[in-house]
Amino acid sequence: MLYEVYISSERKTLNLLSNMMQYPVYPIKLCCLAGQVLDSFRYVFYINNFLYVIWIDILLLLSGNYGGALGANALAKGLEGNKSLRELHLQGNSIGDEGVRALMSGLSSTKAKLTHLDIGNNSISAKGAFHVAEYVKRSKSLFWLNMYMNDIGDEGAENIADALKQNRSIAIIDMGGNNIHAKGIIEIAQVLKDNSVITTLEIGYNPIGPDGMKVLSEILKFHGNVKALKLGWCQIGAKGAEYIADTLKYNNTISILDLRGNGLRDEGAVCLARSLKVVNEVLTELDLGFNEIRDDGAFAIAQALKANEDVKITSLNLGNNFLTKFGQSALTDARDHVYEMSEKEVNIVF
Repeated sequence: MLYEVYISSERKTLNLLSNMMQYPVYPIKLCCLAGQVLDSFRYVFYINNFLYVIWIDILLLLSGNYGGALGANALAKGLEGNKSLRELHLQGNSIGDEGVRALMSGLSSTKAKLTHLDIGNNSISAKGAFHVAEYVKRSKSLFWLNMYMNDIGDEGAENIADALKQNRSIAIIDMGGNNIHAKGIIEIAQVLKDNSVITTLEIGYNPIGPDGMKVLSEILKFHGNVKALKLGWCQIGAKGAEYIADTLKYNNTISILDLRGNGLRDEGAVCLARSLKVVNEVLTELDLGFNEIRDDGAFAIAQALKANEDVKITSLNLGNNFLTKFGQSALTDARDHVYEMSEKEVNIVF
């Protein structure tokens, strides 16, 4: 029998360990120690003891602690003999470059076929990204990789890009908030020329600017298999909106597009509206929140929805912009028009 273990306090952790020590190895399906706010010494203690008395099968949740490099080292040693772990969630553990080096070494030694790895918010720089990249190159099972809110920069992005050129298993990757500029995103974009596996690309909160957007957009016109593209707060501006709008006229894979917080203004909204007038068979969700869009931009988008009899959009977010009742009314009329003409419902938020 497989057991699921959720531990909500440190006292319960100690009690569970005490009971387990009295019996043979426990087969655990899910072990959750997330959010315990353990310091590195207690973290090491629990990891060493848990991995000694139980066999963790499938999922290990350790997010929101402060394991640090010491904790990562202990975890890496414990994982070396594991054959069945599938998911490892370590977000917010401050493991740093030394910790991620040890962890990647441990994961490379294990026979477990890991599918999900979350190392977001762990103070990882380009140096640590190098070790992640080496693991990614060798992995044949990793499906989802989260590196959100680290600081790998352009150098780290180049390392990850090089690894992705060799990897054919990762479908979902989150590199948001990593201080990646145009130089780094250009390397990531090149991967998509010969990769049909990546379907979700999250690169929000990186200052890629219009230059980075230009290269990424050109490649996505006819390459890759990205279905969800998340570019919130990337400083692309109206010019970047023009580039991605042009891509939407040709791309036949992107169904979810997140462009929040990019300073698109009315000019960018008008560019996107022109593309929405063109028949697009796949785009269903468009997020334009926090973009300083005013009524002129709303009018343009409303007219585009009315003009496209085959519109596929089902969700349009224009929240936290500068729309008056006139822009809101235009969008509401457009939504009603689409429903009257095609019986398709478009959820518009403003």
